[in-house]
Amino acid sequence: RLAGIDAVVNAVGVLRDTTLTLAFAVGGKVSGSAGCNNFMGTYQASGPSLTFGPAAATRKMCAQEGVMEQEQQFLRALETVATVSQEGDRLELRRADGALAVSLAREPAR
Repeated sequence: RLAGIDAVVNAVGVLRDTTLTLAFAVGGKVSGSAGCNNFMGTYQASGPSLTFGPAAATRKMCAQEGVMEQEQQFLRALETVATVSQEGDRLELRRADGALAVSLAREPAR
């Protein structure tokens, strides 16, 4: 069950002073921060299967070098997700070939 989970990308290589997040909501809605711009979209989950629909993002120009590229890579990675696994506070989103697409850490409940 993903609804109600808020998580932060904890991968090596995330640019300093940026935070990439995912918030899974009831009804198959997902939103978050791609580092500078916010995004929203949909997801479908059934057991270990997880897929994301196309994301819509705000269109702020981000001054920090590399942020726009990081955002595009993150949103593209979400489109490749096929499965999810949860272990403790960790979520791993993997592609159909088993390769890691996105690694996240659950945020503490607010």
